[in-house]
Amino acid sequence: MKKYINTFQKLVILAIAVTISSCSIDDIQPINQLTVENTIRDEASAQLVLNGVYDLGREFDVSFFPLHLAGYGDEGVLTNGVSGSTGFNTNEVPVENKFLTNLYSGQYKIINTANFLIQELEAGKAIGISDERKAGMISEAKFQRAFAHFNLLRYFGQYYDVSSKYGIVLRTTFSTELESKPRNSVQEVYNLIEADLEYAVVNGPVFIDHFYSGSLAAKALLAKVKLYEGKYAEAATLAEEVIFNGEGYELEFSYTDIFQNQFYSPEVIFAPFCGPGAEGGTNMNVINRTTYSEYLRSLADAQVGDPNDGDLTGAGSNYDPRFSFAYSDDTQGVNGQAKYPFNSFASSQNNTLYHLRLAEMYLVHAEALTRAGGDTGLALLSLNTIRDRAGVDPKDFIDVPTLLEDIRKEKLLELFYENGEPLFDLVRYDILGNLDASSIKPTLNNENKFVLPYPAEVLIGNNALVQNSGY
Repeated sequence: MKKYINTFQKLVILAIAVTISSCSIDDIQPINQLTVENTIRDEASAQLVLNGVYDLGREFDVSFFPLHLAGYGDEGVLTNGVSGSTGFNTNEVPVENKFLTNLYSGQYKIINTANFLIQELEAGKAIGISDERKAGMISEAKFQRAFAHFNLLRYFGQYYDVSSKYGIVLRTTFSTELESKPRNSVQEVYNLIEADLEYAVVNGPVFIDHFYSGSLAAKALLAKVKLYEGKYAEAATLAEEVIFNGEGYELEFSYTDIFQNQFYSPEVIFAPFCGPGAEGGTNMNVINRTTYSEYLRSLADAQVGDPNDGDLTGAGSNYDPRFSFAYSDDTQGVNGQAKYPFNSFASSQNNTLYHLRLAEMYLVHAEALTRAGGDTGLALLSLNTIRDRAGVDPKDFIDVPTLLEDIRKEKLLELFYENGEPLFDLVRYDILGNLDASSIKPTLNNENKFVLPYPAEVLIGNNALVQNSGY
């Protein structure tokens, strides 16, 4: 226990040191000889800490976790060599998985550093900063705190049940020491996430680079959170506001342009910065150690032509064009998956992640509106807008259950290997009685597997935690 606490303290101090020396997002240079007490003195030094918060989201154990989620769900298969992959393909992840410990710590490092920035700005430590800029920086930090709490809740908490007491531990104050705390309820976690995002919607910056989290990113994430909570009418309204935004975000004409333009794409609402150099992006090049699932392949095959006539040779044929783009011989690229075309060992460029993009908001709008009992015609229009861009036939309205299933499948076809959303959809749809998850992923066969285990090392470090059922 003592060893774990000492290690935690060192990690916190290191996180702050990394934060105040980070300058990968812009060219602001670090200032030497800083301590926690005098780190933030003005706008420039506050910006350094904020850059560090963003950089923590690109660390190794955090930035390629969508691969694990793809293996745990219905998107893909992890092959040999993916760090921490044990048990993800078969939904039997051991509590001793060291990768989970690092993932858990990585998300809380984001939260703790964001808490530090919020604390220091609210205390007036940044001399000479305007009230508007201060509120904007706080909003960016609160977005990052909300996003990290949301991720942790989806990984380790019963995010699909707002009445559950098994949420995660909320951290809202900066700390250099480990404090044992019990899990907050799921509703308490959602309440904090909502409050942070609502602040960010009002105070967040606008017309910014897409590797920063502004007001629109906060509204987009809030729409998704409301969908998870079952606040469907509110989720539909927020998603529609994002779709009809006034900041110039719009769907790319071509699906392939999204991944060529990366965070410069007008469709990308929030994606981590990427550039040249060993630390210039995320670790999604590890996607070369994965492949698609048979479920995804068969779904893509069913979109075009006759059953079982899909072909990935050349440019690909008789598959959903999004699947062909990712995996055909001509387009798959050096990593074997065209969404992430850069290999950091063979290229000076790096890959980003696609945390939020506009296409997802169309599908959030479609699902939320349908579940709210709203206009199914409008829901179908949002769904078919995405299908039209992909170049596949539109769907017709048959009944509500069929429409909901069409939306779920469309999110898989649109977002595979991006942010893990298809897994969370699979779980939500099961809980809501729309399908049996095991009929799609046979080893996802009981509710205990809907969340990951708390790592053994985390339970040792926080003896107030209760392990998830079944582990």
